[in-house]
Amino acid sequence: MILLYDKNISKNSLNHELNIEQSHHLYNVLRKRKGFELTITDGNGLEWLGKIYSFKNKKIELKKINLKIHKNSKNKIHLVIAPAKNIKRMEWMLEKLTEMGIASITPILCDRSERKSLKTERLKKIMISALKQSKQFFLPELYPMISFESYIQGIKNQFYIAHCMDKSLKNLFEIDFKNKENSILIGPEGDFSTKEIKLSINSGGIPVSIGDNVLRTETAGIIACNIISVKQQLENI
Repeated sequence: MILLYDKNISKNSLNHELNIEQSHHLYNVLRKRKGFELTITDGNGLEWLGKIYSFKNKKIELKKINLKIHKNSKNKIHLVIAPAKNIKRMEWMLEKLTEMGIASITPILCDRSERKSLKTERLKKIMISALKQSKQFFLPELYPMISFESYIQGIKNQFYIAHCMDKSLKNLFEIDFKNKENSILIGPEGDFSTKEIKLSINSGGIPVSIGDNVLRTETAGIIACNIISVKQQLENI
C-alpha cells in the first residue's frame, strides 16, 4: 500500500488532485498508471482510498473508491523535551516517536538548554515521511518551542518530570497510568535545574526516574514514551 499525506484531503472529496511533486514521483519514478490504487491520510485519522483517473498538466487526478475514519484508541502521550544541540539527534527522535504514534511533542527552553531555538519546517517533513513509512493515520502535533516556565503555567493534564538529582525516585515503570492523557518532561543534557524541578512539583508534577543509566536527551524521550505506552496497553488488557 502506498500512503500519501495531505492535510487538506476531505472526507467529502469525490476527486483529489495530487501536487506536482507527488504526481512526478508516482507517474515518472514508480511508473504508476490509470487504475492504480493508493491511500491518502490527513494525519488526523482519515483514510481516503482512491485510484488514478488521469494525468494532466503534470498532475495526477484520483477518484475516490472508499473512505474510512479511524478513531485514535490510544491513550495520549505528550512529550515535553529540551532539544539536543545536535539537530540530527532531534530529527531521529521525532522519526521514531511518529512511528510509535504519540500524540504531541513540545520543545522547551530550560535553564541549561544548549539549543535556544528550533526551526520546525524540516522536522515536520521528517515526521510526515515517518508517518507514511509506518502506515499511520495520526500525525503527532509538533508545537513551537516554549520556555519551561510558560509550559508549566499552562499545563492542565497529569504530568511527570524525569530527572537525575534524586536517586530514590520511583521508576516510571512503577507508575499506574490511569489518566488517558499523560505528559512526560525530559530535560537537557545537563538535566533540569533545581528551580525548575521545584516549580514543576509545586504545580502538581510528579518526579520520576527512567533508570540508573545516564541517557542522552533523545534516548530518554523515546524510552519514557515507550514505557508509558507499554504500561497503558497492559493496564487496558
